[in-house]
Amino acid sequence: MHKIIIVGGGLAGSLTAIYLARRGHDVHVIEKRGDPLQDLSSYVDLVSSRAIGVSMTVRGIKAVLSAGIPREELEQCGEKIVGMAFSVGGKYRVRELTPLEDFYPLSLNRAAFQRLLSKHAYLNKVNYYFEHKCLDVDLEKKSLLIQDKDGNIKSIQGDLIIGADGAYSAVRQSMQGAMRRFEFHQSFFRHGYKTLVLPDATALGYRKDLLYFFGMDSKGVFAGRAATIPDGSISFAICLPFTGTLSLATQDKNVMADFFNRYFGSLPLPIRQEMVEQFVQKPSNDLINVRSSTFHYKSNVVLIGDAAHATAPFLGQGMNMALEDAFVFATLLDKHNHVLDKVLPEFTELRKVQADAMQDMARANYDVLSSSNPIFFMRARYTRYMHKKLPNIYPPDMADKLYFTSAPYDELQKMQKKQNVWYKLGRVN
Repeated sequence: MHKIIIVGGGLAGSLTAIYLARRGHDVHVIEKRGDPLQDLSSYVDLVSSRAIGVSMTVRGIKAVLSAGIPREELEQCGEKIVGMAFSVGGKYRVRELTPLEDFYPLSLNRAAFQRLLSKHAYLNKVNYYFEHKCLDVDLEKKSLLIQDKDGNIKSIQGDLIIGADGAYSAVRQSMQGAMRRFEFHQSFFRHGYKTLVLPDATALGYRKDLLYFFGMDSKGVFAGRAATIPDGSISFAICLPFTGTLSLATQDKNVMADFFNRYFGSLPLPIRQEMVEQFVQKPSNDLINVRSSTFHYKSNVVLIGDAAHATAPFLGQGMNMALEDAFVFATLLDKHNHVLDKVLPEFTELRKVQADAMQDMARANYDVLSSSNPIFFMRARYTRYMHKKLPNIYPPDMADKLYFTSAPYDELQKMQKKQNVWYKLGRVN
């Protein structure tokens, strides 16, 4: 078996570590933050509330369960999602979701899920190096230069390096500098976001089993999303431009009060005032897309999760694809009897196609959620009706497949394009 070094002990890195350790590999994880089982403060940004909640679809659930984590333990980290609510004109249009298998998506407490993964990583004898920074990566020697919290520097070498260190990955940057013809593209959405958190979602009229979407009636001014988390609070992601009278830079409380009164007018006045206060105080976050031409270097290094394909959360698939990366990588190890020079090229071949399709759909979904389109709901009903009447001809609703199956993203994208053709033929638009 191999000595494998994973840079990044977040969700993707920890799940990958569990998969590899269960297969007998000697796994070492380098993580710049502290041990989440001891202290979660470095895993939850209480100032910006960034990524305090996250949605897990069936594809992510299957990836976690396949690593030997009990279903009941996973479900304790979140709330089941049975539908989506779209705010239009101050009223909510609810779309109930029908499971295609015995799974519902989960609205997760990200910190609780991180603790769950860390717990099972320890149970599987994964070696963690907490509060260690990755200073340098030697792709040829398969070694890292790392520094602990006291400033001590040492080298660690293995048979494989896995970069699971996020959108600004140090491992990927080393690949960019060392590989010929390595293509890398980083782009930002025109909007960024701020996350606002309100206690007691139920008291405010929000169902814990729904995902909420806002901005479809804003003519492209903003997009928003909200979900409850297991402590009972609700997290709002408010996406706006970075500059302008109404933007993430706005400090004028009257302007923001008008905004929240218009789009969240059903909430009590004190709650809207609290949202204004949080908005002007909290920092903004970027929405970033990362694309790389390859996810591996020889049989030495491989990228997974955001290090390979970071994307904005408008399809709710960034974390889910990262978790699926871990499952696919482990599956390929089994297929090729752990021969890395066969596993890594096939991993890139399989996952690159899926990553590109997922990112394209996320950007398209962003445009839908931030633009006024009164026929959106008519189109969704039409799609479901036609598939029910003509199941062998008319494609199923892509959203159902996205949330309730682990169908490949490129197949979902083809399905979406086929729906568009049928939709035009039906003259619904």
